[in-house]
Amino acid sequence: MNIIVKYRIFIIILTLVAIIAAGGFTYLKPVEHDTSIAFSINRINKQETEDYQYDGYYAIQASDLFSQTVMSWMMTPSVLLEIYERAGIDPQITSTENFISRFKAKKYSPQNVVVRYRERDKQTAQKIADAIIAIVEEKTAAAVQTSDQKAFFEVVGSLPVIVEKKPLLWLNLIIGLVGGLLVSIIAAYTVEYLRGGKSEQTKEA
Repeated sequence: MNIIVKYRIFIIILTLVAIIAAGGFTYLKPVEHDTSIAFSINRINKQETEDYQYDGYYAIQASDLFSQTVMSWMMTPSVLLEIYERAGIDPQITSTENFISRFKAKKYSPQNVVVRYRERDKQTAQKIADAIIAIVEEKTAAAVQTSDQKAFFEVVGSLPVIVEKKPLLWLNLIIGLVGGLLVSIIAAYTVEYLRGGKSEQTKEA
């Protein structure tokens, strides 16, 4: 407590700087739009047979395997570039890794895949969503076909969900307050410790 009281001005100033920096970061950070698209993967054009189908078990397993293919498209640079070209948007590629990481695909069930990404404005997010749905449905129709050129699977994209995401000012201010206090107190203790060590060396000399 004596150290905190001794360096109280330093602690207050550094904490205020941290709070102002957190507020400035919140103010300058652009608003983003979280977008989510759900894809339903259905097995179609099944072979007609009188054999027992195990309550559709194999159809579900086939959809589960094909869902991996749909997810892999969201990690393929050429497919992603095709999506941006279809949407008429500059992809602004700085590196392949950053380009791929813009999209997150997750399988919630054998027949349900959800694709998520973020964009700065709603219009851009909607254009990309429309392009993703169109390309995924087109690729699915051409991916696996029967001998008479009929698709084995059907992938149907849901209505995109676009939600505006604003930075929470109060949360960032609290983080700045707590972080500023911790850093300033640690710095005060460090300075006092170093000064104490130098004083002992001076006395020994």
